[in-house]
Amino acid sequence: MATTETQYRTSIGQQEVQLLGFLRAFEALQEKIHFAKIKQHKQDLFNEVGDIFPPLNAELNDLTPPPGLEKFHQQWREVIEHCDDAYTSFLTGSEGNFIVAYFQSRRAFSLGKYLLYSLRAQLPTLQRYWVLPDMAARLVELETPVAGLQVQTGVVHRPATDVHGEYSLYVPENYDPSRQWPLIIAMHGGHGRGDDYLLTWIRSAKSKGYLVLSPKSLADTWSLQQPGVDIRSILTMLEELLDEYAIDTGRLFATGLSDGGTFSFALGLSCPKLFAGIAPIAAAGTFLALLDLQASKALPIFMVHGALDFIFPVAMARAAYNLLKQNNFTNLTYKELPDWGHAYTYSINETLVLPWFESHSSHGST
Repeated sequence: MATTETQYRTSIGQQEVQLLGFLRAFEALQEKIHFAKIKQHKQDLFNEVGDIFPPLNAELNDLTPPPGLEKFHQQWREVIEHCDDAYTSFLTGSEGNFIVAYFQSRRAFSLGKYLLYSLRAQLPTLQRYWVLPDMAARLVELETPVAGLQVQTGVVHRPATDVHGEYSLYVPENYDPSRQWPLIIAMHGGHGRGDDYLLTWIRSAKSKGYLVLSPKSLADTWSLQQPGVDIRSILTMLEELLDEYAIDTGRLFATGLSDGGTFSFALGLSCPKLFAGIAPIAAAGTFLALLDLQASKALPIFMVHGALDFIFPVAMARAAYNLLKQNNFTNLTYKELPDWGHAYTYSINETLVLPWFESHSSHGST
C-alpha cells in the first residue's frame, strides 16, 4: 500500500506503461479488423495484451491515494474500468453476431479515452500518447493556453438543437484568436458516432494546429438519398463555430470513413468553393453518379481505399476515380492501400490525410 505521494505516483506510473501498451494494441486492431476474422483477432489481441486488467484492478484496490489525489484516483479507476469493459466486450462477444459486442467495445473504449484525455496533465507517460511522435518535445507549448481566453478549448461535446444534430469538437489547447486556424470536418461511418470518430483525429489536430468538427448524422447514417438534410445540419454547425472561433475559411477540409467518406463527397461536391480539399476514405464511389460534377472540377480530392475492402470493394473506388478523371477533375489523387480492408483510420489520418491537407493549405500549418 502506498503511503506517500512518491510511492503512489510510482505505482500509477507503472500502470500507465501497461495501459499504454493496451491502448496501442487495441487501436492497431481497430485499423485492421475484419468481421470474418474475429476469432483470430481475439486470439491475436489476447496474445499481445494478456490478462492485463485483473492485476491492475487488484493493485488499485490496495492503493490508498494521498490527500488531494482522491478524485484523480477515482477517475483513474474509471479509466481502467472502461478499458477493461472494451477489452472484455471484444474478447467475449458472440462471433455469430459480433457487431453488437463491437459497438459496445467501441463505446467503452471512447469513454475511457475521453476520461484519460482529461487526466493527461497528471499522467506524464500517457500524455505523449496524445501527440504525434515527433511532437512530444513541444508538449508544454501545445498545452499552454492563451491568457484571458474566453472560448472553450480541448474536447467539446454539444447536443442537438432544432437546427443541427449533435457534434463533437476539438480545439487545440494553445488556440490563439489572434490568428486564423484551419478546420477539418470529420465524418463517422454508418451507425457510428461523432464523438467516437473524433478520437482518430486528436493527435493530428493537437500536433499540427487544426480544429476538428466531428458531427453526428441525424439518422443512423448519413442521408445519402437526401444529402441536403445532413448538409444543412453540418453547415449550421460550421456557421456556429465561425461565429465563435477564428477559423480560416480558406483552409476548410472534409473527410470521413465509409458512409462518412461517401458523405464527404456529397458535402464537398455540393459546396466545392467552401473547401480547400476533401479526403473520402473507404467510400462508396457509386454515389458520385447521383451528383452534379460539372461545378466542382477544381475541388482537390484525395481518395484513400483498401485493396482488401470487404464492404465497398476496391473496384468501386477505382471506377469512381475513373469517373472523376473522365469529368476532368484537375486535382485528383487516389491512394490504394494493398494490405488494408475497411476499418478505423488513426494512422491513415496521421500519415496520409493530414500531410495531404497540409499540402493543400494555402497558408501552411499553424
